[in-house]
This record gives sequence, C-alpha cells and structure tokens, in this order.
Amino acid sequence: MIRAVARAVAAAIIGALAGPAWLVLFFGWTSALRVDFSVDPPPALVQGAYPSERDPQTGTSFAWTAETLTITLDDIDRQLDYTLDVRVRGARGSGRPNPRVDFFVDGVHVTSHETSDDYVDVRVPIPAPPGTHRLTIAMRSSATFVPGPQDKRALGVMIDRFTLRSATIAIPPGAALQGVAFAAAAMGAALALLGMTAGSAIGGTLLVGAALAAIVAKGFGPYTDFPAVAARVAMWTGLITVALTSAATAIRGRPFRNTARFAIAFSSAAFLAKLLILLHPDMPIGDTLFQAHRFQEVVAGRWFFTSIAPGNYRFPYAPGLYVAALPFAAFVRRGASDMTLLRTVVCATDVLAGLLLYQMAVRIRGERLAGAIAVALYQLVPLGFAVVATGNLTNAFAQSLAVVALALIASPWLRWEHRGAVATLTVVLLASFLSHTGAFAIGALGSALIALCFLWRGGPALRSPAAAVVAATALGMVGAIVLYYAHFLETYRTEMTRIGTETVANAPDAGQRGIGDRLAAVPRYLVLYYGVPMMVLWASGAVLLWRRGARDRVTLTCGGWLAGCLVFWIAGILTPVDMRHYLASIPAVAAFGAVGATIAWTGARQRAAVMTLLGWTVYVGVHAWWTTLQ
Repeated sequence: MIRAVARAVAAAIIGALAGPAWLVLFFGWTSALRVDFSVDPPPALVQGAYPSERDPQTGTSFAWTAETLTITLDDIDRQLDYTLDVRVRGARGSGRPNPRVDFFVDGVHVTSHETSDDYVDVRVPIPAPPGTHRLTIAMRSSATFVPGPQDKRALGVMIDRFTLRSATIAIPPGAALQGVAFAAAAMGAALALLGMTAGSAIGGTLLVGAALAAIVAKGFGPYTDFPAVAARVAMWTGLITVALTSAATAIRGRPFRNTARFAIAFSSAAFLAKLLILLHPDMPIGDTLFQAHRFQEVVAGRWFFTSIAPGNYRFPYAPGLYVAALPFAAFVRRGASDMTLLRTVVCATDVLAGLLLYQMAVRIRGERLAGAIAVALYQLVPLGFAVVATGNLTNAFAQSLAVVALALIASPWLRWEHRGAVATLTVVLLASFLSHTGAFAIGALGSALIALCFLWRGGPALRSPAAAVVAATALGMVGAIVLYYAHFLETYRTEMTRIGTETVANAPDAGQRGIGDRLAAVPRYLVLYYGVPMMVLWASGAVLLWRRGARDRVTLTCGGWLAGCLVFWIAGILTPVDMRHYLASIPAVAAFGAVGATIAWTGARQRAAVMTLLGWTVYVGVHAWWTTLQ
C-alpha cells in the first residue's frame, strides 16, 4: 500500500511538472488567437458581436457587430508587442456610405480605417505597456443601420475573422498553467493507482499531460475558466476510474492483468480527452442544443415527440437517453448545463460499453492482447466521436447500449436456462430500442441474425443461447412498441409509404444522390468513418477467422451483427434512408481488427507491419478528435 501511494505521489509530481511544460510548448507554438466566427466566441471575452451567420454563396462564416465590438483578455502576457489582423466589411450597398472603424487599445485610439462593400484587411498594432496583464481592444463603427422591421438590430460592420498574434513566443495565462498542472497530476496519480508498472504510469502521465495541454492551449481555452473545468473533470475522472477499478477487483477477488489495466487506462484517458474537447469554448454546439431542449421536455413530463431526419422524414424521437439522465437533472441548472450533462452521460456510457469488448476479443482466441487492442480500436474509430461531436447524442447512447447487448450475447452466461441472463439482455435491448429508432431496427435484425448464426454454425452447444437471444429480442421489441412506438403508427405508415414511392422512383436522398451516387460514395465513407488502417486490420481479422473456420460464440456474434448492418447498408443504397449502419458496426469491426492484429503478430516483419497499422490508427483517431475544434 505504501509503495502504491508513493508511486501515485511520484506520478502526480511528474504530471504537475510535465503538464505546464507541455502547455508552454503548445501555447508558444499556436499562441495566435484566431476567431473565424464558425462558432460564437465566449461572450465574456468578445462583446458586441451578434450570433454567427454563414454566407450561402461562399460558405464562409461571419458575424455582424453592434456599434462597438470589444475584446477583453484579463490574463495575457503584455510584455510583448501584439498585432490584431481584422477582416471587415461595411456592406452598405445601394450607394450608401460605408462606415469608418476606429480601433482603441486599453481606451487609447490607435488607428482608423474606411470600410467598403467588400472585405478589407486591417492591421492594428498593439504595443506592450508596462505593469499590466489585461488587454482591451475596441472596434467602433462610425455609423450603424437597422435592416428593417423584421430585424431591428443596430448593425455596425461585418467581420469575417480576427487574429491576435504576439511578436515573439508568449507565456500562457497563470490560471491555465495551474489548471493543466492539477489535471495532469490527478490523472498521473490515477494511472499509478491502477497498478500499472512505473514506466507505464510515467509514460501515460506524460502523454495525458500533453493531451491536456494541447486541448487547453487551443483558441480561447487559456483565457476562460476552461482550465479550471479541465482540472475538475480530470480529478473526477481519475477518482471514479480508481474507485470502479478497485470495486471490480474486490468483486473478482484478484487483480486485473496488465492488458486489462491498459484498457482501463486508455479508456479513461480517451473519455477525458473527448469530454474536454466537447466542453471546450471553441467547440461547435451542433445539434446538442436540440438535445438539451428535448431533455428539458422530458424533465417537464412530456415524453412523446417526433423529429425530422435528413430528407424531411418524420420519425419518433425515443427518449432513452433523457430518461437515463433524469436522475442527474437536479444537479444542473436548466440551460447550457443540460448540454454538459447529456454529453457526459453519453461519453461515460460509451467508455463503459467499450471496456466490455475486452473479454469479447479475448474469448475468440484466448489472446489478452487482443482484448486490449479491441478496446483501444473501439475508442479510436473516427465515426464514434464524430456522432457525439455533431450532437447526435441519442444515437450514440443507443449504440453504447447495443454494445452492452452484444457483450451479453457473446458471454457464456447467457443461456435459455439462465432466466436472469435472459431478463438482463431483454432490459438492455429494450433500453437501446427506446433510445433511437435506428438502434431499434438494426438491433432487432442484428440480434435475430446472431441467433440464426448460432443455430447454423454453432452446433448443439449454442442452441440454448440462440433461444435466449430470440426470446430477449422478441420481448424487447414488444416492450418498445407497447411503451413508445405504438403511439406513432400513423407516422410510420405515412413515412413508409413515402419511402416506398421514392425508392421505386429512384428519388435522390437528402444529399441529392441517387442509387449510383450512393454506391460510388461507399469507399469514401469507409475511409472517412473508419480510416484505412482500421479497415486493413478488420479485413485481415475477418479473413483469417473465416479461413480457420472459427465457430466460437464471439465470432458468430460479431458475424451475425455485421450481417444485420450489411442488410441496412444495402437498404441505404437502394433507398434514400440512412439508418446509421456504419456506426452500428463499430464494435464488431474493432473486435475483428484486434484479432487480425494478434493473429498476424507472429514474426518480426509481421509485428512491424501491425505496429505500423496500430500507430496509424492512433494518429487517425486522435486527429479526428482534434479536428472537431478546427
């Protein structure tokens, strides 16, 4: 115990030192603060800008200003000279005079510029004053106008972007250094308390510290309360990870293997990185605000509602996610905090579900390394985080529940004689079906095909599990229909009639693509959603298992599930409706990919190829996380 505490203290100290060092490096590398108004900037730092808009012709984002636009940074390195580059446009048109813009730095007028109907670039010098850490920049328009009776805003000028750049390398704000130091220390201590080797704990601490620093250094991150948020999230992530791992160890009666500890540590770090990216002040809201409004309706007692899918299809919007978040509703204020709550619930559920792939992958060939790789691959698939980042939270939550269902189906515990196991699977499937319409369709078909694979390839040993899967699926479907979907029978009748008509007529989908276009887009989607190295690993694993005639329970579970996804992939080409089959296939792709990596791990040359593919996969996955903030 004393040795574990000492190791945790040492890792915390290393994290507290490494985190700020990484932050200085990343902040100095990208210390230019660039705002292109693709996302509304924090109102506490940028005042006088109306909500961002998008030019329909050029696709560029911009914002109208009020009479005065003010940028305030309370903790900035003022020992350096800065320049502010602004792209503005008067846009008065019709022969009306365009306004002049005057720039003030800390209340002192520094320059003026005449705007025009087109964008012009303006550079504002900002000299270094002595004895202050605060910077206030004001851009004042000499005249405003009101567009009309439907829009009574007093508009100054259009601003396309602005960039604040230091003359040399700047030092990050003190609050950012403190926040990153605390966050890295908390995660370093947690990694050490998981029982990892000293080298692994130190290496993990350094990597997590780098990730934390890179996220905090981005954009407005260092200048807001985001570093304090990062510190709190890291602390709770570390505490909960250690607590849950300790509880699981006590229940098991024996410690976890190193591969399992790696899977836990990687999942915890992935959860932290993903959640902090979602909470970053530069993160686009996407559809998350819509999700928060739906959650507020459920909190108010309204459970039944529909929504519009791409292509203007109306479908029931199942409330499973919102029901799961209800117990925590009292801990947050209604509003923006609801978005944070829903994002946290979805990310936590995803991590816990992903950890179940460890035992699934191990059972295929008895390779513990395959379990660790499967968990990592599941977190690194670009599509998984992309769905959460765009705000499709109900779909992501339902997907996590489907992974839990797959793990139960693949478990030796599930048999017809074990009524508790059948009841558990029924509840999980029902929860998934009640969380997203697509999960209902894919989950029901995928489960039925898994049972068919058990009967076809599994022999007498899998007849009882097949019966259990059929029973649980049937009960889950009936329960979902009775509890929710029966309230929308007319909606389904209308939309299915429309889909049938459009399919026969080869009508284009929401992206104006016909059958040929949808088929031609498949390779691009595979690369975009999974990445080339993931597809190579998955294909290798699937082919090798097929050649070896694998009939184990996990292989048949993943094979049946992929067969269900394949059916909806074909339907997505032949019809203008997308059921998110690419997302549903992720757990099976990760499991087969991990098996492919371990089967090929047989010689020096093969190991080098596998390591290259795994490293490439890590790059693709982390790059996909990071670019959501670009």
